[in-house]
Amino acid sequence: MSRRRNLFVTMLTILALVLAIPACSTEEPEVEPTGTLLSVVIDCESNRKDEAEAVAAQLRKIGIQAEARIWEWSAMKAEFTAGNRQMYMTDWGSAYFDPFDLVIPKLRTGDRGNYSFFSNAEFDALLDQATVSVDDDVREDLYYQAQDILYEETPWIFGYYLKETAAASAKVGNWQASMDSRINLHDVTLEDGDTITVGMGIDKIITLDPGNYRDRDTETVIRNLFDALFTRTWDGNVVPEIALSWETPDPQTYLVTIRDGVKFHNGATLTTDDVVFTFDRVLAEDGIAGLTSPRKGLLGPLQAVEKVDDKTVKFTLETPFPVFMQALCHFQIVPKAYIEEVGDEGFAANPIGAGPFKLVEARLNEQVVMEKFSDYYGGSPEIPPVGTAAIKTAIFRMMPDPATRIAALKAGEIQIADKLPPDMAKSLQGDSAVVVQSVPGTRVYCIEFCLTKPPFDDVRVRQAINYAVDWDAIVNSIYEGHGERLATAFLPSGFGFNKDLKPFEYNPEKAVRLLQDAGIQASLAK
Repeated sequence: MSRRRNLFVTMLTILALVLAIPACSTEEPEVEPTGTLLSVVIDCESNRKDEAEAVAAQLRKIGIQAEARIWEWSAMKAEFTAGNRQMYMTDWGSAYFDPFDLVIPKLRTGDRGNYSFFSNAEFDALLDQATVSVDDDVREDLYYQAQDILYEETPWIFGYYLKETAAASAKVGNWQASMDSRINLHDVTLEDGDTITVGMGIDKIITLDPGNYRDRDTETVIRNLFDALFTRTWDGNVVPEIALSWETPDPQTYLVTIRDGVKFHNGATLTTDDVVFTFDRVLAEDGIAGLTSPRKGLLGPLQAVEKVDDKTVKFTLETPFPVFMQALCHFQIVPKAYIEEVGDEGFAANPIGAGPFKLVEARLNEQVVMEKFSDYYGGSPEIPPVGTAAIKTAIFRMMPDPATRIAALKAGEIQIADKLPPDMAKSLQGDSAVVVQSVPGTRVYCIEFCLTKPPFDDVRVRQAINYAVDWDAIVNSIYEGHGERLATAFLPSGFGFNKDLKPFEYNPEKAVRLLQDAGIQASLAK
């Protein structure tokens, strides 16, 4: 073969090789995602739909297929308590300014509000020790350790708490929004009138029997008809009410002396027999209409209540209970003789208390009407004014739609509007005829995981989703900045809150890495 022919063959061979090589590209080759595709449904009630959809959109940005689904509460609760759901938006309010009524029922193994099925023996032991310790420094340290465990274990998407916002006519005097949501009409005045109507942000209350509910709105109404041994100021301080004095000879014994001259609405004088009866019907397994009071758990280790004499009652605890004085604020005293006469059902239908107002009419899904009790002993001397109520008539009207409450307030049909959404409350700012107030709330808002099923049994997945949710953006856009982030389930209004423990940052890159480490498909959306 000639040299020219050899050269020609060589050139053809090179040309063929060049044509066989793919063209160069400035784009990186696509990499097939690895791992399991995660698909989730975020269950919620209609009032948190916007929030759930915002969370779902943020999860989609890191490769999770996510959607929100709206439920009616009772149906949703039945499903997630049976372990049938993945992620569910819940909230939980505390009757105490202490983790006893918030963290313990929500997160102790097997407790009544533990919808995520979280279980940690060390965490349980810390809570058990904290509930019996009488040393505040020891209790605080135990709660700090518990918060560290929660942060590391991450059983929820930790969320936020909202400020409690309400509004009143500028003609209402001495009105103060309360951290525990109480609306105390004994203390208020009204310019040019003697009737105050409160628009309640609910469709009904449960009962007018102080021993037979676990509902904050129900308690708001009840506390205007009944008084307790102790009460709380709007910002949570415990002060005496029917109690005159008290002493604690040891951590498991409380001796409470009652005031003279306290009368029930039927004219009967309140005695220590009534106090003992009030607590006995709550403690007994069949104490109210053959059933156990839903409020029994709020009394913790209370073992017995005994009459010492005509003025003194002895409370005996099985173990020390450092929040017992707070507990006594939530048990309004009822008349023994009257209930024995009419029965529990008769009492609930026509209640008689020793509070500043007595009942006129009760339609629990419409309104409750009360009138001033002229023989009222005056209430707590530490919450002025002391004496009978300044107004003649108090009405609690069920008005679940916030727009309706605001319109009624502006029209003068109601004088106080309860539970206002921040965006709607903002529309009232600048209205000289209305006063708007906000106080720190005592309710935790979160998203719980079902920890008994993959992939949420893997802490890396749970932590990843916490990093993937931009709560600051959600709180600012949906709740007009009226919320504050939480690092765990502990509230800053409660004892033992660790302010140095910071909430999960918004870090989608970190979320992706954690998911990939856990074998889940994840990538940042372009």
